[in-house]
Amino acid sequence: MLQRPIFRMLCAFLAALLCMSGTAIAQDAKGWTASAGMIPIGEDPERPDAELFHVDYVKDGADPATRPVTFLVNGGPGGASIFLHIAAIGPLTIATPGDGTFPAVPAKLEQNPDSWIDFTDLVFIDPVGTGYSRMLPGPDGKPGDPKKYYAVDSDMHSIAWFIRQWLTANNRWGSPKALAGESYGGQRVSGLSQILARDYGINLNMAILISPALHTEIPDTRYSVLGPITMFPTQAAIAAHWGMNGEPPGPEALEEFERFALNEFAGGLVRLGRADEATRSAFFDEVAGMIGLDAACVARKRARISDRDFATTLLQDKGLMIDRYDGTVATENPVPELPGLNVFDRSLAVLTGVLLPPFMEHVRGEIGYQTDRNYIPLSIQVNLAWDRSSSTGGPDDLALSLAQNPDLRALVVHGMHDLATPYFRTKFVLEQSLVNPEARKRLFFGVYPGGHMFYLQKASRAEFATDVRKFYAGAN
Repeated sequence: MLQRPIFRMLCAFLAALLCMSGTAIAQDAKGWTASAGMIPIGEDPERPDAELFHVDYVKDGADPATRPVTFLVNGGPGGASIFLHIAAIGPLTIATPGDGTFPAVPAKLEQNPDSWIDFTDLVFIDPVGTGYSRMLPGPDGKPGDPKKYYAVDSDMHSIAWFIRQWLTANNRWGSPKALAGESYGGQRVSGLSQILARDYGINLNMAILISPALHTEIPDTRYSVLGPITMFPTQAAIAAHWGMNGEPPGPEALEEFERFALNEFAGGLVRLGRADEATRSAFFDEVAGMIGLDAACVARKRARISDRDFATTLLQDKGLMIDRYDGTVATENPVPELPGLNVFDRSLAVLTGVLLPPFMEHVRGEIGYQTDRNYIPLSIQVNLAWDRSSSTGGPDDLALSLAQNPDLRALVVHGMHDLATPYFRTKFVLEQSLVNPEARKRLFFGVYPGGHMFYLQKASRAEFATDVRKFYAGAN
């Protein structure tokens, strides 16, 4: 056994060596080691054309044969992994009031009692064009065009290349493997569950989809009823939160909202064209009572209330609009005279500025990763340039993976007050896609109070962490 002084010297030498290769490491008294660095990626591993930034947390002394490793990505597309990293899952998290609101800036980090580090190692990945991840110089000395990675399929393959490289560099091919993704990251997880197995020989053990925005074939037209039906339970849950429909504000009312959506609401929408005036009026009154809107508004929209219309209308009498990403949060409408106002999504516009300063202090100061590059938490430029033409990452990909891979288990979770990715839509399409009874037993759902980032509510984050711990232990 090494004596402690020699062990410290070896750690210092290793840290210096890793820093020379673009990686920094730091140990924590709680028994895990954090590291940050770049991994080059490309279709030809010998000629990489980009590099992906990552931050890892690895439990000290754990057996890699039994210790899972979880790769985590956020969404956008155009989002870095900072959101899941220091607001939900990492060993450190921003100190918040715990009710879904943001802390005053500059925010501070604190130990995360709900971190997954207790039961899995964590690797947070920033795709090309986000975080510090960039294109590498080509033969002419200039960085290549990053748009080649701003597309559904090439993006997923870049993440697959990263995972393959990371497993090799860290001698973790024999570890249980999990992939977790939030929002558009859920589309990545669904698609990669197929791509990793088919093209890279990597069979996942676990897939976790957090507020996923799956690629679905639900049309958004006046002739489709699936959009309004699968949005309805979220709208009713938000109305309950604001005390506008007489229903309890917690998850206990969701079953009734879902039942109404699939029965009375679906039937009423389908029969609108042939119903008499009295029947239509009664239907509009009932819907309005459940989602907290004026019956005249519901009638004018023929009960098809979009997420943005709902967000700007629900509390308009108070001069407020709700956040499309979290219907429990309301802010003053700066121009209420404009009914078509583009909703101010505070969860995106403000949260990045809350997270970035403590993240930079952690990565640059505590871990010691230094670079002159700007860290990009969320790139609208990447999002606008994205090629969404591929259907990869829909519910069928995850369903097929669960049917083909008997070792794969999937957990799909949502915030019940999220209008951007309504929970019932994901549940509906996955239940329609997954017809294999044995595979269906390995698909689990969870719904928590809160919005797209429900983990900003401490009670929801704690419940989520408990469910994930059980999921990893196979106890769901």
